[in-house]
Amino acid sequence: MYGRIGGVRNAVSGIGTVFRREIATVSRTPGYGVLAVGLLLALGGLVAVGGGGGTGFVPAVVDLLLPTEVLVPAVAVVLGYRSLLSDAASGELAVIRTYPVSVGSYVVGVLLARLAALVAIVGVPFALVGGYVWLTAAPDTGIYATHAGVDSPLLYVRFLALVVLFGAAYVSLGAAVSALSSSRRSAIALGVLALLGGVLGGDLALLGSLSGGTPASAIPDMLALTPNGAFRGLVFEHVIGVAFAPEGGFVSTGRAVASLAGWTLAGVVVSVATLAYGRLVDVAIERVRA
Repeated sequence: MYGRIGGVRNAVSGIGTVFRREIATVSRTPGYGVLAVGLLLALGGLVAVGGGGGTGFVPAVVDLLLPTEVLVPAVAVVLGYRSLLSDAASGELAVIRTYPVSVGSYVVGVLLARLAALVAIVGVPFALVGGYVWLTAAPDTGIYATHAGVDSPLLYVRFLALVVLFGAAYVSLGAAVSALSSSRRSAIALGVLALLGGVLGGDLALLGSLSGGTPASAIPDMLALTPNGAFRGLVFEHVIGVAFAPEGGFVSTGRAVASLAGWTLAGVVVSVATLAYGRLVDVAIERVRA
């Protein structure tokens, strides 16, 4: 029992050490600050042009939904695509492994730090846009929603929480890309493929299934299989649909949340397995070639 407790303490200590180190690395990268400013300008411009800022939180979410499905994955992949590759390429990972830090603790610590960076880079611009909507929307939109058809800032808070959950899946997938890559060029190429596959692949596959005869009743279940589909369904179910269609039916909430959590966990598993056993696989391949 004491051995298990000591193992848990070592794992937590290792995660904390890697987390602090990675936070320091992120904070010293000025490009991430530029990324946050650019995202703020893009979101503010979209709300201003779309008119959602003057009509309420739900119209603002409608204006932001489609751009969010592209911008948030892009930011998340940028945060993750070199998160593990840099240490492996520079040899720092080999040095870290000489300390009592397991591969799992290392990957979790890096991902938690990158997720914290995502909350700052993405969450702050979205929160500022929400504050702008609160200040500029018509007077009757400041009422807290008690029934369908009434706008509410709480709905925007839900949207912001879903954005973070959505981005976490892509940060994890970006880290998996980083672990699988052998160079910066391959990381960029795989990151672009992962981004295009996530943003467009699910919708194209869904359209292909429907054209092949899949019944429309299967759309909610199929929609939840991809990160973008799950996020979109949750936004319609718990943000947009609350004001207009209380009966719901856009997507299964449990299935959509499980999908986002599953994609996040899959990225972690791939990263850990690649760093732990990738070198053994490479050696085995070289022996087969020889």
